[in-house]
Amino acid sequence: MTSSLPDIQCSSSNIKIPIKEVGVENIEVPFLLESKYGGSIQLNANVSIRTNLDEDTKGISMSRLLLTLKSYLNLPLKHTLINTILEDLKGNIGSDSSYIKFEFRMPIIKKSILTENAFPIYYKCRFEGQLINKNVWISPNRMKPKDIFTFYQGVIVQYASYCPCSAELCNHLKQNESNGFPHNQRSFADILVEGNPSKYIWLEDIIEAVERNIKTLPYPIIKRIDEQEIARVASKNPLFVEDAIRIISDTLNKLPVVDWIVKCIHQESIHTSEAIAVNWKGVPEGFNGRAYI
Repeated sequence: MTSSLPDIQCSSSNIKIPIKEVGVENIEVPFLLESKYGGSIQLNANVSIRTNLDEDTKGISMSRLLLTLKSYLNLPLKHTLINTILEDLKGNIGSDSSYIKFEFRMPIIKKSILTENAFPIYYKCRFEGQLINKNVWISPNRMKPKDIFTFYQGVIVQYASYCPCSAELCNHLKQNESNGFPHNQRSFADILVEGNPSKYIWLEDIIEAVERNIKTLPYPIIKRIDEQEIARVASKNPLFVEDAIRIISDTLNKLPVVDWIVKCIHQESIHTSEAIAVNWKGVPEGFNGRAYI
């Protein structure tokens, strides 16, 4: 019966312009996330799926995107599975390229700085994959079309930034027999890395490396002795946004990744604006010009 129904999506387009990306967003799906420390976690993800469309075809079958994804629900999500999904999408839709993004919150148990009270922190994470058909050189004189898969991992890491300028001004007050308290900001590093095909890196590796070097971190449970230690650590590690992004850039350079982008945001406590810094490595090549996240 279905084959006898009209399908206007397969008709020709009146305007002969190809579309770079077309698809669906805000799809909630269940999946399994493998942990660096063993086992898997059942999570939900918000998914976006896109493909390209040639200039002659009017539209794609949006349901076919979900039907393709349906076969992979509740499976351990990793770069190899994402590659398989994208290959199926290209075949089912008949496109030259396909793209998918999974956004989710991954729990990590965090202990207080001294009392070691354990409680989960949920980190905002994402996996992105794209499969694009490109001409590649197979000999000095010959090129051949080939599907190129690229995998990205992203995470937002929260930290605290105690203002160096404010700390110096408070020291000046103290020297002049007065008192003041330095201000600090709730701060975030939004990180996206391109995975290295020869060496897989865990999301936990990225988070732990950044937190190990930033040092001024938030904790779910804080007793008075913890708060005092946090204040002591902060006094030794004041951070401008420029300091933070340099520390994180240096950290990412030492990880087994190809390219990376990072944006630091310091939510100012005495200014009406936010302080930001953006840095990247190899973006024009590895990230197709995605110089801002």
